[in-house]
Amino acid sequence: MTGQAKKTAVLHCTDPLAPSGYRARRAVRIAQSLKEAGIDVVFLSGHPLPNAEEAGFRTEKIGGRNALIKAVERLRPDVLLRDDRRSDPAEVAELRSLVPAIIHFDDDGDGSAEADLVFQTLYREPRGESPPNVVNGPAGFIADPSLLRHRRAGTKKASPGDLPHIVVTHGPEDPGDLSRRTLRHLTQLHIPLKVTVLLGEAYAHPADVLQMMALSRKNVTVKRMPYDYGEELASADIVICSSGHIPYDVAFLSIPCIVLAQNEDELAHAFPSEDNGFLPLGLGRKVKQSMLLNAVMEFLLHEPRRKRAVSRQDALGVEDGIGAVSEAVLYYLEYPPRKKLDR
Repeated sequence: MTGQAKKTAVLHCTDPLAPSGYRARRAVRIAQSLKEAGIDVVFLSGHPLPNAEEAGFRTEKIGGRNALIKAVERLRPDVLLRDDRRSDPAEVAELRSLVPAIIHFDDDGDGSAEADLVFQTLYREPRGESPPNVVNGPAGFIADPSLLRHRRAGTKKASPGDLPHIVVTHGPEDPGDLSRRTLRHLTQLHIPLKVTVLLGEAYAHPADVLQMMALSRKNVTVKRMPYDYGEELASADIVICSSGHIPYDVAFLSIPCIVLAQNEDELAHAFPSEDNGFLPLGLGRKVKQSMLLNAVMEFLLHEPRRKRAVSRQDALGVEDGIGAVSEAVLYYLEYPPRKKLDR
C-alpha cells in the first residue's frame, strides 16, 4: 500500500470483554497485526476495552440508537470488523452502503448473510452447504500467545503417571459456576489426583467455596488471574472445560478433554465432538457425578481411548490463524467489494 493514503479499520465489539477472554485476545491480536501492516485501527464498543487501551489503541465508547452507523459515518473506515454475536440484517445492509468491506467473527445473527466474510469458529452442525461468505471451523481461530510455545504438547506426553493432573477451566466468567460443580464431583473420586482450577478475572461467584473444597483434599489448587494460561493448560493430562472457544485452545495442544456446555447455545457448538477428539457430556448443570467421573476414568484407564483423543485432535490441524485472518483483512482492504463513498 506504499504511496496510498493510510487506511483505517474499525473493530466493533458488542460484549463486555474480560481481558483474559478469547474475544478480547482475538481483537487485540488482529489489531496489532494490522497496525504492523500500517493500518490505523479504532475500537468501538458500548463497554470498556482495557486490553485495547493498554495496547495503545484508540477506543471510543458508543451507545444509543444507531450508534454504530453514526460512528461509521463519522469515521469512514475502509473495513469494519465486527464481533457481534447476533447481528441485525437491516443494520448490516445499511452499513454496506457506508463501508467498502465488512468482516464478522462468530456471528449467529441473520445479519451474517450481509457480511462480506464471516469467520465462524463457534459453528453449528451445518444443514446443507454453508453460505459462500462463511468460513467454519479452525481457520479463524487465533491462539493465545501463551499457548504458542506449547503447540501439540499432548502428542509428546506419556500416559498419566501415579498422580494424574486434571485442569478445570470454564472461561473468564463461568456464568453457570461449572468450576464449583466440576470440583465438587472430582473430590469424590477416590484415587490419587492433582486438580488445578483456573478462574478468570470476571468469575462472579464466591471463590471461598472453591477454596474450602480445595482445602479438603490434597493436591487441589484454585488459581485466580494472573497465571500463565498456556503453561497451566499444557501441564494437564485431562482438561475439563466449557464448550465455547476453549476447546480450540485444547486442540491446539492436543490434550484429552471433557466438555461441559454452559447453556443451550454452547450445547449447539459442533467443534468439540467425539469425532474431533473430545468427550462432550452435554449441559454442565445437568451432568451427574457418575457421568463426569466415568468420563475421567475412561481417559485414565483406557490408554487406546486417550491416544485416540490426542490423535484426533492432532489431525484437526488447529493452528494459530492470525496470519490467515490478517491476510484476509488486508486482501479486503486492497480489493474491497464496494467503493468508498466520497464525503
